[in-house]
Amino acid sequence: MINYQGEDFTETEFYGREILEAIQLTNKFPISKKKLTSSLEKMIHEQLDLIDKEELEDYINAKK
Repeated sequence: MINYQGEDFTETEFYGREILEAIQLTNKFPISKKKLTSSLEKMIHEQLDLIDKEELEDYINAKK
């Protein structure tokens, strides 16, 4: 668990947050699409109980 600005994050969540901040600042992806997709998959599995099933299905279909 990583504590950042008073919030606790898993390593994967923190990594995802850093990616999104980098994208906002540079308007570019700082990592390969394959690695980004892998990280998103990890976050999905860690947060599966909190994710709306329809949104998850939309993500899966958009990825195809």
